[in-house]
Amino acid sequence: MIGFPRESTPGDRRTLLTPTVVRLLNEAGFTVLAEPGLALGIGCPDELLAAEGVQFASAEEVWSAPLVLRYKCTDPEDMGRLSPDQSIGGLFHAEGDPGMLAALTVSRATVYSYEFLTEDGQFPLAVAGSQIAGVQAVHLGVQALQLPAGRGVLLGAVTSAEPAEVVVIGCGNVGSAAADTAAALGASVTVLARTEPAAASYRSRTPHGVQVVVNTPSTLARLLTEADLVIGAILISTFDTPPMITEADLATMKPGAVIVDATCGYGPGYLPTAGPTQSPGAPPHVVGGVLHVKVDTLPALVPRTASSAYTAAAAPYLLRLAQHVLHGTEDLAIASACIAHAGELVHLVCRQHAAFYELGASA
Repeated sequence: MIGFPRESTPGDRRTLLTPTVVRLLNEAGFTVLAEPGLALGIGCPDELLAAEGVQFASAEEVWSAPLVLRYKCTDPEDMGRLSPDQSIGGLFHAEGDPGMLAALTVSRATVYSYEFLTEDGQFPLAVAGSQIAGVQAVHLGVQALQLPAGRGVLLGAVTSAEPAEVVVIGCGNVGSAAADTAAALGASVTVLARTEPAAASYRSRTPHGVQVVVNTPSTLARLLTEADLVIGAILISTFDTPPMITEADLATMKPGAVIVDATCGYGPGYLPTAGPTQSPGAPPHVVGGVLHVKVDTLPALVPRTASSAYTAAAAPYLLRLAQHVLHGTEDLAIASACIAHAGELVHLVCRQHAAFYELGASA
């Protein structure tokens, strides 16, 4: 039996429980138990899910299933609903949340965090959300570049007008989606790759109008003086990530230029002038005359698109997770997503961040 409780993140309407997921799990012989109204936020009524075989029950019954699956888990108190013999899967991003890390160890349940699932050197369950964030980062940049605060530059092709200059730091899923979107609008786009092999690999699939170069301090410094929009899209930004753009760099940029931190992360990170994360719709944070946008909930703003894209990619892995947990099937990819078991943090990234918080608490 697999339980699908309602999401507890305020305002999040995304869901894992689509007809595609239900059908796949039912065909494999699993009973799907869900709270009523779980998918209404994406326009999927209970009747449609019931027709696919979903059984609806109270929250207590759903949370008592041997395997509990959610889209995202952000409330540490939810872990108190679980017993040590249960397993749960979700997007936890626990490494950035000391309260969640503590809750994982207290509950003693086995925890799988989708963003860590690795297969063939890739992170297949991070693709959809990353692509959405890359596209939306450009949309946010378009808005911020307009008056009254921005440079007054349109990020689009207009006859006889100079194209906007866009710099994208990173060529992974987020960066490539941002570059594709900006180029499609008509901007002149330069993508900064971490290494020459990464740059060479990305050049083979770049659209027309996108230049790819290796990210060096001198190259970035030059491009910042020319940029209208800078999109930060590196894979990992954490407490010990060196800054790439400082206040001294902002002084060289055009007044009203925009920096969008598309991947956010933890601590000051590589874009320290961006400051803390902002609520959707909040005005950009202005430092040194440069506008900063840092929103870490971008896919949640388009729940229909996010749920559709995410579950299409996740469905076969959810089935494999169910087979691994409930049938004991060996699966290295699924095991790679395990972050906690029997009261211990078992994933290296979570252990590293837990150590950081402990050091910070004792300092």
